[in-house]
Amino acid sequence: MDIRAAGKELGARYVMEGSLRQAGARLRIAVQLIDANSGAHLWAETYDRAFQPDSIFELQDDIVPRIVSTIADMSGVLTRSMGEAVRSKNPAELTPYEALLRGCSYAERMTAEDHAVARDVLERAVQQAPNYADCWAMLSILYVDEFKTGFNVRPDSLDRGLAAARRAVELAPSNHFAPSVLASAQFFRKERQAFRISAERSLALNPLHGGNIAYLGMLLAFSGDWERGCALTQRAMEMNAHHLAWFWFASFFNAYRKGDYPLALNIALKINFRGIWGTNVALAAAHAQLGEFEAARAAVQDLLVLRPDFAAVSREELGKWWDPLLVEQLIDGLRKAGLEIPSQAGRL
Repeated sequence: MDIRAAGKELGARYVMEGSLRQAGARLRIAVQLIDANSGAHLWAETYDRAFQPDSIFELQDDIVPRIVSTIADMSGVLTRSMGEAVRSKNPAELTPYEALLRGCSYAERMTAEDHAVARDVLERAVQQAPNYADCWAMLSILYVDEFKTGFNVRPDSLDRGLAAARRAVELAPSNHFAPSVLASAQFFRKERQAFRISAERSLALNPLHGGNIAYLGMLLAFSGDWERGCALTQRAMEMNAHHLAWFWFASFFNAYRKGDYPLALNIALKINFRGIWGTNVALAAAHAQLGEFEAARAAVQDLLVLRPDFAAVSREELGKWWDPLLVEQLIDGLRKAGLEIPSQAGRL
């Protein structure tokens, strides 16, 4: 097949093609995603499965979520490719749709610089297209991230994040993205019951978006529903073998809170997402609890590069995510790693 010709005929920038072969009781499904403009192969995967005629629907239910999640979710191959093309453009000239892609690009990189650009272009986008629900939802993410990451903080971050999320829900109540960002704002506002309702609504609306499943699963775990939350993040990782490293966070903190420090460290070493302080906290605390103090101190130094004030604000920052018992358990590990965190009495 001439992919470029096919793309031109279909009016499509990206083309997905596949093949299916059977040998006895084995089935091989090969799928690839191609940029029809350049001919570049963006992604390919082969799935080998046992085949029985009466289990064809089960086979479909296994394969389809993996393909959809890997290609089409917010951190998927297609979104990354489109986001990269947008990054080379002048932010002031982006269309609302391109602004949305710029927001997706930030969500993958998680840097203060990307946050500032994405927030500016999305604020402009919702002025240009005030009924574009996805732009409001992405803007909610960026506002809430001011609170949870400390990037480019302005007053009333969570209030603005909640308002933008509610606007997205109002415009697109059947779009899973809108209740997902609403759930995130509610989680950080400690509105636990409302958070769970919004999260379950989002999960029900789209069971194929691996990134959304992983994020809401992580928040459900951190809100106390560890079993369901970790099961959801595990499912998301199974759906997309190329998932982002932060998908491991729920499993790490679950192992750490149980005192299974060898497992916690094994998971922390898989995260490899050094641009956010949670990775350094995980490595420092787990190494320290196992008596590996040199590695723990190195992780603390990396943490302080990102957040020089972390010792002074550790309880406040950790408390945004976890209950007081887990916060103190993490502080215990960080102290063993050499971070001089004042006692609660010393903060009065």
